[in-house]
Amino acid sequence: MRIISKNLLKSVALGCILFFAACDEDVPVENTNALNPDIFFESLSQVEAAVNASYNQFQIIYQRNGYIFPDAMSDEVVSSGDPNFAPFNRFEFNATLDNIAQYWTACFNGVGACNFVIGNEERMRGNVATSDFSNADVDDALGQAYFLRALYYYHLVKRFGGVPLKLELETALDDTPRSTSDAVYDQMIADLLLSTQLTFPKGTTEVGRVTREAAYALLGKIYLHREMYTEAREAFSNVGNHSLLPLENYGDNFSESGEHNDESMFEVGYNGEVGTEQERWAQTGIGTSEVTFHSQDYTGWANARPSSKVIAEFEDNDPRLDLAILVDGNNTYGPGGVFQFPCPGCVGGPVWYKFSQLYDNQDVSENSGVNVRIMRYADVVLMKAEVELNLGNDQGAVNLLNEIRDRVEMPRYGSATMDARGYPVNTTEQIFNAIVHERFIELCGEQQRFDDLVRWNLDDQELSILPDQNFNNPDESLRTVRVYDPSVHRVMPIPQNEIDSNTAIGPGDQNPGY
Repeated sequence: MRIISKNLLKSVALGCILFFAACDEDVPVENTNALNPDIFFESLSQVEAAVNASYNQFQIIYQRNGYIFPDAMSDEVVSSGDPNFAPFNRFEFNATLDNIAQYWTACFNGVGACNFVIGNEERMRGNVATSDFSNADVDDALGQAYFLRALYYYHLVKRFGGVPLKLELETALDDTPRSTSDAVYDQMIADLLLSTQLTFPKGTTEVGRVTREAAYALLGKIYLHREMYTEAREAFSNVGNHSLLPLENYGDNFSESGEHNDESMFEVGYNGEVGTEQERWAQTGIGTSEVTFHSQDYTGWANARPSSKVIAEFEDNDPRLDLAILVDGNNTYGPGGVFQFPCPGCVGGPVWYKFSQLYDNQDVSENSGVNVRIMRYADVVLMKAEVELNLGNDQGAVNLLNEIRDRVEMPRYGSATMDARGYPVNTTEQIFNAIVHERFIELCGEQQRFDDLVRWNLDDQELSILPDQNFNNPDESLRTVRVYDPSVHRVMPIPQNEIDSNTAIGPGDQNPGY
């Protein structure tokens, strides 16, 4: 298979097989008979095209909605009045919002593309003897599809809870009832167990494709979220071939020039190709637009400013602050740090620096080609610390936390300095607080915080106050309250158009509170 790092996610030849599982009258349902599997999968290029189509919908998801939903609902972000952000930042969203339906549809389109690969295993294997691909190529194609299907369902279950399980090629367009969250997680685990056995290790496959290490990392993450700590430890033990970047290269985790580095485990690729204005803004995957609005939303327009709460979480002299957030009069940016913020065309700070085009001294625009990092090794190290803590290995958890600290040349947990800063690690509770603190800093603005708070049952405590300048005001009457209800807002509503058109899902199947 060829190198696909920046153009992985587009496959024009497979556009006709992206099955639209959500029945939206405004979204065209493609003719699934337009491409006959009986005359497909006859060459390596066709296998590649089918696999590439399985990646496609993540590029659509992370053009905007994929980062908006979890970040805006967290305490890391204070939104502008932009209608894409404000309802989620204030927990005022409802089932009729277009971007919720768009996200649902993209995820299920991705599931359908994965099913096209998985459902044609027998045909691919039957063609090996007369084709230019091998059984090893089939294994890798299937392994990628299983990983991607699990990842699409991870995005669905985190945002909606239980959703329809569509696992067969023939039923991609059928009306399907909701499954339980437990059933969805079980299917994701089953898919990832297969992926870990079928995908190629890092360094033996093309840059940008799913690797065995990424499959083990996602499997461990799901086990952690299911409180299956022994299984999570075992999965994470198989994550090798990655390392934490040294401090001088830390910014490579967030720049276009630093894509696919040794810390990055899975990325959604963009190349900055605009296409037409209609293609760029449609967020449907139709056409040639390969851009994300992340840099413009977070840095240029400042639709999602970093909250004063996340800024205050950074300790004095933590170098990660200046590499994550631009504060007025206190930052330089770009190669060598020679450019002064505020930058031309940018609003004043604070704004996010992470994933902006400024890292490479490019103008901030909606035409960003900076890849989205879905998972990096720092996240794995911190998840391993959490697993070890839950398995009673307190010192092992502290040692893993200190790997993150050593990389950025910050004082170690267990030292007098950290004790004095309010982060002793003498008890299990104190180590847990250190994990919460370290994840907040290290992974801020990376779509992790909201799901972390829910997993820890800290969401009600941390999300009920808008994290603006008044978040820590001792006078509670001056705090800005968000209407957050953990019995409702841990998930979003099922899109209304799905309830209206799917005969197997009715109003009674809607998430509570919507």
